This record gives sequence, structure tokens and C-alpha cells, in this order.
Amino acid sequence: MTYKRFFKQCEEFSICGVIGDRAEAGIEGAENTTLYHVIIKGKGILCRPLETDYIEADADDNNFVDEKEFMGDYRLYISEKPFHMYGFNPLKVGQDWDGKLIKESFFGDSKSYLICFNGSPVVNGIEMQRMDYALLKPKEYKVEINDGVLGMFTKKNFV
Repeated sequence: MTYKRFFKQCEEFSICGVIGDRAEAGIEGAENTTLYHVIIKGKGILCRPLETDYIEADADDNNFVDEKEFMGDYRLYISEKPFHMYGFNPLKVGQDWDGKLIKESFFGDSKSYLICFNGSPVVNGIEMQRMDYALLKPKEYKVEINDGVLGMFTKKNFV
């Protein structure tokens, strides 16, 4: 086997991930609920099988991929080299979330979660590790990104 998968279920979402040591292709079924992917290492494409339109994903360039347009469809992932990526998934089908990467300090709210995807960023004096997460509060968050990759995900509707 040239890749490994992992999964973490949280209160209102799950984080899935996959690490591969060579170029790979994989397909996910139409029931896949992944809304976003964060690419830590590698480069590849995401498309619907048998279609020519695709989204490029690259750890160095486009490392945050919004996949909402693929909901309800099969998804084909093709990597060009070794890779490491995470997916953000709601626990309830139809639950919508906004997502973005965090690069600097920000003001939080009570509908958002902060997730560490890589490195050791420091948030309000606390060093985070991979797959650490926290429900935010309406207050200032001082961020030292260092070598880290942080995502913030905000629940939009309450299904």
C-alpha cells in the first residue's frame, strides 16, 4: 500500500486525511460530504469522472480547495507526486460551512472552529499540533503562523 488514510470525528464535523508516497488516483462516491481540502504536500487535480473540467490543487499555490460544486457527484483525485491532504466534512448532510486559511491574527465568533492542519502555529500563546481544533469565542485571536497551516470553518446553516 502506498498511502494511508486517517479520520477524526469532532462535535460538528470530521477531518479526514490521506498521505501517499507516490502518484495515485482515487475515487470517492457520490455520498462524499467533503466541502474543502487542504493540500499540505503534493500537486494534483480533482474532477468528476469522464469530464474534462477540473480543479488544480497544489501545496505551493492553490492549497485550499472549495469542493462544494462536487456535492452529490463522484470525485476523482489524481496526484502527480507524493502527497498529504486533509478534508473538512460536516457531520450532517446538507450542512453548509464557510472555510478559509488563517494567515494572521483575527477576531473570532461562536459559530467557527479553528483547525491546525500542519506545523506548530501559536494561537494566543498556545502551540497547536496537527488535527488540534477549537471552537472559537467572540474575542481577539493573536496568531503566530510560523510553519503552520490553520483553517477556520464557520457554520452557515443549522440543519
